[in-house]
Amino acid sequence: MNFKTLLLGSAAAMIVAGGAQAADLTVAEPVDYVKVCDAFGSGFFYSPGTDTCIKVGGYVKFGTAFGDTDFGVYNGYYPTSNWSNFYTEASIQLTASSVTEFGNLTGFLDFRAQTGNAGNFSQSAAQIVNSATNSAYVDSAWLSIGPIKAGRFTSLFDFGRGYTDTGVFGSDTSTDHIQATYAINGFGLALSIEDQRDRGAAPGLDGLQVTNSGDPLNPADDIYYYGGQNNIPDVVGAITYASGIFSTKLAAAYVNNAVDRSGSGTLLDPYDFSAQTGWAIGGSVEFALDSFSAGDKFFVTASYGDNANSYTGIAGGTSVAGLVGNGIVAADNTLNFAVAPGSSWSALASYKHVWTPSVWSAVSGGYAAYDGNGYYDNLTIDAYRLVASTGWTPVAGLDLMLDGQYSHANVDRDLLDGGDLDGDVWAVNLWMKRSW
Repeated sequence: MNFKTLLLGSAAAMIVAGGAQAADLTVAEPVDYVKVCDAFGSGFFYSPGTDTCIKVGGYVKFGTAFGDTDFGVYNGYYPTSNWSNFYTEASIQLTASSVTEFGNLTGFLDFRAQTGNAGNFSQSAAQIVNSATNSAYVDSAWLSIGPIKAGRFTSLFDFGRGYTDTGVFGSDTSTDHIQATYAINGFGLALSIEDQRDRGAAPGLDGLQVTNSGDPLNPADDIYYYGGQNNIPDVVGAITYASGIFSTKLAAAYVNNAVDRSGSGTLLDPYDFSAQTGWAIGGSVEFALDSFSAGDKFFVTASYGDNANSYTGIAGGTSVAGLVGNGIVAADNTLNFAVAPGSSWSALASYKHVWTPSVWSAVSGGYAAYDGNGYYDNLTIDAYRLVASTGWTPVAGLDLMLDGQYSHANVDRDLLDGGDLDGDVWAVNLWMKRSW
C-alpha cells in the first residue's frame, strides 16, 4: 500500500465517521423571539406563541410627611413631634390585550404593597392596614371586551381631584362595578352598576348586640341594633364631550348608601336603621391652555348629593371623613359619615403651569359642606382645603414631588354630647418615585 492510497483511505474513513456523528445530533427547535406589539401603544410585546400583547409596568416610591393636626390621635401619641411616617410603596402593573371579533380584549392588574408606620395626615384605610401587616393588596383590576369593562377601578361618577398631589374634597373611590361605554363624534355615553358597599354602605344589623361595659352579665349597658341596608347596587350614568381646547363631563347617580336611625338602643327600644335611597349629580370642565403657555391646564368641578355623602367628598376617598375621622361620637353611638342621611355638596378648582419640560407646579382649592336636614340633631359640616404642589422629572422614569396642604373643618354637633369639632391640619409631603 503506497502513501497515496493510505491518505485517500484515511480521508474516506473520516468523512464516514463524521457523517455518522452528525446524524446522531439533535436538531435545534426554531427560536420564538420576543416581538414588539404596536397595536396597543408603546411598551407592549407579543407573548411567545400567542397573539396576546403583554405590557409590564410599575414603580417604587419612597415618601415622608410632616405637619400638625387638631384631629385624630396622632398628636396624642407624639405630642412633641410634627413628623409623620416614612413609607416605601411598590406597584406591579400587568396588562394583556388582544384583538378579537368582538373588539379588543384587555385585562389589567395593579398589585401594591407598602411598608412603614401609620401616620395620620393622608392615608386610606387600605394603607393603614397594610402598614401594620406589610401585606400586598389589589389597588385595581379589571377586564374589558369592546364597550364592556368590569372589575375594580375608578367609579364612573368621579371627576378627578385636581392636578396637585394631595387631592381636594370630592368623590375619589374605586368600586367593583360593570360599565358600558359608547363614543361617537367627540361624545361619550356610559352606564355602570356599582357595589354600594365600596362607598361605606352598612350591611344588615338585625340582632346585633354590643356590650359597652365589657361585662356580659350586665345587660343594662348593652346596645341593640336592627335594620340596615337592602344591598341594592348604585346606578351611575355619565355623558362626556371633548373638542379642541376643552373637555367636559356630566354624571348622575341613584344611590343606596344612607340609613336613618330611630330608637334609643335598649332591648325594648333598639336602634332601628332604615335604608334610605338617594341621588347625586355632578359636572366638570377642563381647559387646555396651550395658547397661553404650553402644557398649562385649568379644571373645575362641582357635585351635589342627597343621602349620597361619598359622592360629594364628605365621606369616601379624598374626603372630610378622612381628615377628621370617619365617625363622630355621640353620647350613645358612633355615626359614620358614609351612611348619614342629609344633603351635601362640594366644588373645587385647580390650575397647572408647566415651567419647563421637566418642571411643573399646580394649585388647588375646594370646599365641601353637609347638612343633616333634621337627622342626627341637625348635624352640619363645613370644610375647605388649599394645596400647592411642584413636581420635577430630572431624568425619564424618575419623579420628585413637594406638596403642601392646609385644611380647615368644622363639625357642628352642639346638640350632641362632646360639643363641636373645629380645627386645622397642615402637612408637607415629600416623595420620589421610579416608574417603568
